[in-house]
Amino acid sequence: MNRFVAEAFASILSLVHIAVLLALGGATLMLFSDNKRQIQQITGLFGVSPEAMIFIIIAIWIGYVLVMGFLATVIAMNENLERLNKTVQELASKLP
Repeated sequence: MNRFVAEAFASILSLVHIAVLLALGGATLMLFSDNKRQIQQITGLFGVSPEAMIFIIIAIWIGYVLVMGFLATVIAMNENLERLNKTVQELASKLP
């Protein structure tokens, strides 16, 4: 059961990576585009200026990298611990 949850979480994490990278990448590209009306509509929706929106996007990028990096590290640690546990059990079964 634990392995299933870890694999499901890893799959969901991959999908979240794709969605967030596409959304933040699109937002970053949109802010540097020449379509000023669209930029004003979107920044007006959030109630911030276009200049502040750049800092918000950068803060979201940094926060995303930190949180998802931590979660990816935890998943990798879980996989490594499972492998180590299996090795230790195999070695323990060979002892007299």
